Amino acid sequence: MKTVYGVFFVVIFIHHAHPQSTQTAVKDIGGTIEMNCSVFNASRFPVAWLKFEKEDPTKTVVLSIGNNLIVRDSRFSLGVFIGTESSSRTFKITNIHNNDVALYRCVVMCDDVDGDTNTSADVQLEVNRSPVILKLSSSSTIMIAREGLPSRLECYADGFPEPRVSWSRQYNGILTTGGQFYRGNVLHFRNVTKDDRGIYLCDAVNSVGEGVRHIVDFRVEFAPVITASKIMYTHSDPLKQDMDVQCLVEAYPAPKIDWLYNGVILIGDNNKRFRIMEKTTEHQLTFSSLNFNEIDYDRYGKYTCKARNTIGTAEVTVIETPCQKPKCDTKRIRPEHIPNFYGLPFE
Repeated sequence: MKTVYGVFFVVIFIHHAHPQSTQTAVKDIGGTIEMNCSVFNASRFPVAWLKFEKEDPTKTVVLSIGNNLIVRDSRFSLGVFIGTESSSRTFKITNIHNNDVALYRCVVMCDDVDGDTNTSADVQLEVNRSPVILKLSSSSTIMIAREGLPSRLECYADGFPEPRVSWSRQYNGILTTGGQFYRGNVLHFRNVTKDDRGIYLCDAVNSVGEGVRHIVDFRVEFAPVITASKIMYTHSDPLKQDMDVQCLVEAYPAPKIDWLYNGVILIGDNNKRFRIMEKTTEHQLTFSSLNFNEIDYDRYGKYTCKARNTIGTAEVTVIETPCQKPKCDTKRIRPEHIPNFYGLPFE
């Protein structure tokens, strides 16, 4: 890091009223700054340098009083010049750190002058800093919202120059704002839908160093959804001694799935005449398959896949009949091929 050196002058006239102004000094980490405070017509009053912390401006640190350096830090030094009509106090910081970012005030310590008289002057020290995400003011890594209600994702960053914050979505998905990117700290959802769930990316960048990213897993609570024409299949093959009925459910929280035969809930069979297989993915999809193993088992009739969670219930019924070629539907869902909610193959 290149060392940057500079001198900033603040001038105080004790007998003349002037509006207080603040100078801004911008330095790199490891740089050096000299803040020179010249005071006129105030030889009988002590001059002090104060530091007001950026994170808590009410917290004040006295750096020097008169000719004495109060804070013991090898990076700090105080230069003093005493003249006939004026004096100056130069406060110097070397090897600047992030925690040196603050408001520095040169003040004449007097209490018997006109209140309108300017008795202090300020220097705001800023340090070029790459962005960092402010954890306490940003959305947690997992956010849960309810379908049909409003919600929001927040992301704030610190750095200098002030970082530019933008939102995007995994796989270049469309945001609730209608585009692939949104510039701002808060991403609003006026009416959350299940299609809003997914991974959201907050990126903060400025002209210093590399940007930083905050990832939010936005989960939406919604009642089970079953699309019979796409996700429910039956299979019967006279050449095989098995048959299955399959069901794929979208829901969050994960649903409980029951299989019913002609309105009666099926319970695991000790004789293994049938078995129920189930798998839930990280994409809020639950796959369930009802499999029969005995060809002479009276299995034809109405099969219902019923899914429920804390939000609601959904069910689909399919009538299983003997296979009549060439109309047999041999299409099956394999657990390893369950799609995610982006329409991409499940991995």
